[in-house]
Amino acid sequence: MLKIALTTVASLIKDRIFYLIASMILLFFLVPVFSSFSMRQIQEVSIVMSLSLNSFILLFLSIFGGVVTIWRDVERKYTYTILSNPTTRSSYFLGRFLGFAMILLAVTLINLLLSLVAIDISSKMYQSRLPILWSSIILAFAMTLLKYLILMAIGFLFTSFATSFFVPFFGTVVLYLVGNASQGVYDYLFQNSTNYPELFKYLIKVLYYILPNFSVFDLTAYAAYALKLNLSSIFYSAAYFLLYLGIVLSISIILYNKRDLI
Repeated sequence: MLKIALTTVASLIKDRIFYLIASMILLFFLVPVFSSFSMRQIQEVSIVMSLSLNSFILLFLSIFGGVVTIWRDVERKYTYTILSNPTTRSSYFLGRFLGFAMILLAVTLINLLLSLVAIDISSKMYQSRLPILWSSIILAFAMTLLKYLILMAIGFLFTSFATSFFVPFFGTVVLYLVGNASQGVYDYLFQNSTNYPELFKYLIKVLYYILPNFSVFDLTAYAAYALKLNLSSIFYSAAYFLLYLGIVLSISIILYNKRDLI
């Protein structure tokens, strides 16, 4: 599995699409420039922009990794070559996921280092009344990484059974949009729960617990405005990540093992 992961990393580094997406890292050098337009909130805006740019880059990478990796292997008949060796489908599948997870981790670390420099430069342009909580910024980047690892796992889930490119792609994009809105929709509906029948509320609860909830990984406001973090919510988010990722990957492997690749 580790060998497949390292092979995945090596092949992705040579991929032109990967270079195109990774080139967006250069936009971090423009963060101090654009944040200076915000007048008296240069520091806060630079933090938000850095986190947003990191999220934007990881979004493309996770969709590319989750949707394209397995699908392209099947299209190019590369899967048959690997599985003809003494390698199980589960090891191959997890190796591919682990390889792209390494890429996401490496890109996140690079984004974090560039963001710290950009935020430091921006904070010196105008002295903010708020302190910079570097630990919160680092934690916000870490949570963003967890969010997109789940999204990539969802992409792998679709490619474990889909034969076309469009089903995994649009399915992953739709669940990304749903996952970002699920918490807000749930809170809105149950704040006005008297207006809805019990069956409808029950169905909403079921969907809420089945669909991903990406809002638990969003610490942008805490990082930008130096708000106090709740450690219990951080542990909850980490536990949610492990549980959800484990379930998605387990289902993906079961489906992939049963898939007819001939």
